[in-house]
Amino acid sequence: MKKKTAILASAGIIFVSANLFLALKDDSKAVRSSYINKWAAVGKDNLTETLSAAGVITPEDEYQVYYHADDGEFKGFLVKEGDEVTNGTPLYEYSSNNIDEDLARLQAEKSQLVTEANLIDDQIQQLSYLQSVSASTSTASTPVFGDGSDSNDSNELMNVSIEKEIYDKQREKGRVEAEIEKYDDMIDSYESSDELGKNSEVSGTVKQVNYELKNPIVTIISDMPKVEGTFSERDLKKVEAGMEVYVQSDLITGKVTGTLTKIADYPETDPSVKKESHYPFEITLSEETEEKIIKGAHVDVSVITNQVMNAKTAPDEAIEKGKKNSYIYVLNEIGLVEKRKISKGLQLGGKTELKEGAKPGELIVQKPENVQQENNPFFSKLKIDSLKKKTFKEESNRTIFKHIMVGFFK
Repeated sequence: MKKKTAILASAGIIFVSANLFLALKDDSKAVRSSYINKWAAVGKDNLTETLSAAGVITPEDEYQVYYHADDGEFKGFLVKEGDEVTNGTPLYEYSSNNIDEDLARLQAEKSQLVTEANLIDDQIQQLSYLQSVSASTSTASTPVFGDGSDSNDSNELMNVSIEKEIYDKQREKGRVEAEIEKYDDMIDSYESSDELGKNSEVSGTVKQVNYELKNPIVTIISDMPKVEGTFSERDLKKVEAGMEVYVQSDLITGKVTGTLTKIADYPETDPSVKKESHYPFEITLSEETEEKIIKGAHVDVSVITNQVMNAKTAPDEAIEKGKKNSYIYVLNEIGLVEKRKISKGLQLGGKTELKEGAKPGELIVQKPENVQQENNPFFSKLKIDSLKKKTFKEESNRTIFKHIMVGFFK
């Protein structure tokens, strides 16, 4: 027993001594190995760079209604400020000075529209006839052209073209008939009364009524909202029309999307060398916005100036900057620290986009200053908590054996 103990003790001393010798000799692997206590995996993230600005909700459009004394004597307004109107709502009424002439003009214009509708009807009938002839020809025979193509293909193309032409003519006829109905209403109003009315041509809310009859006598704002604000001159180089926008406010649930549609090229006030210039902008909100947005409400605007989806990312601190290029240190599968040149993209929130030089999931050194030499082994602190049965069950026997061998021979 004592002899066996002595043999084991001697073997242990020789093993430890040999390892100390190998570790402490000049240019040993231990000296060249890097102690890596912090590493990170190359991630996959959506990087979105935004520019913030303040804005206010305003009507998308403003329509102005004018009154001309030559049309006739003004009788009175039929709406007041705050009223909601639609296309066709009477706004004010007046007596025509030339009612007979006006009536004759309306009837002549209506007659012209009726003639136009009849002409469209004739064109539709001719197209329908051509369509029936083409259909009967394609079913009667199947000739083949010199190049081998089937003439039915040509007939089919012609049928589709005729069908589209008929559809367009029917739409045009619908538009003309709607105009005729509008003229019928105006003619009826002339014939039933000496007083005429001016109808709204848009839907919205009456913003202002000028009771002194100074034009515009009625101003209507549209129901659709937009966002107005200003960019500083420093912001101008980051934004351009067409960029996507998010709008937020305490009065709005969630975010409302929109598009930056206009940026003025002249500041809102006269330029001065003593202060920074600000340039007005407009944002058109998406039509999917079902929530009623209060006009006049102040909002926070986020303009998306740059965005990369599913970008490969690494922590900024893991990037080593050289004189001309940037690098990362990858902990590769054979246990070496591999130095790789990368191509950087968007940098945001402590992360850098890696356009080239790494794959998602690869482990990289988080602090490059800890690397002793590239293309040499690395070691790290053993994490006892990771030595669980579950960990070993998740790995194959081949993988476990491979890691053990790497530990022995590296």
